[in-house]
Amino acid sequence: MATKRKSSALEQIAPIVDSAGLTENASQPVADAPVAKKPRPMSGSGGPSGSIKKNKEKTGLYNSWKDVTLEGEDEGVVPVYDDCNDVRRKIRALMKMPGWKVTQWLKDIGGINSNSYGRFMKYSGATCGATNGTYVAAYIYFEKVRIFEGKKKSAKRLTMEEERPNGISLENC
Repeated sequence: MATKRKSSALEQIAPIVDSAGLTENASQPVADAPVAKKPRPMSGSGGPSGSIKKNKEKTGLYNSWKDVTLEGEDEGVVPVYDDCNDVRRKIRALMKMPGWKVTQWLKDIGGINSNSYGRFMKYSGATCGATNGTYVAAYIYFEKVRIFEGKKKSAKRLTMEEERPNGISLENC
């Protein structure tokens, strides 16, 4: 009886392999199927660092950026030392990373609304967007990632800490 589908016909023509690994009508061994590679794990949720294991060995303190606790975070008042332009620049750098998704990142940093994120990214200026929830949530994320990866503070950051020990005021331009 003839088969109606190509896939059914192909199933019937499968080669018969003996114990030596040779097909019935050929003297060549049957090639094994290629082994699929495992995907590389990303640390955190789309974070800019390498594998979690490598970073844990480097810092030895945290399993993820989410485990880092900042000064004042328990009280809900974290002093901010990067201006809005710095935070937007860091977000744009994140956007260039392969596999990074804005929606997942917004969920991870505190359930930020995508409209709020869009408005914050359209602003320009050092203090424009300071009252937007995306600003503080993104700053906290970047600060936690910096600590998790064991990176040093930038020269601008050290200057800001010196000039404004309580952080930048969160008032719009």
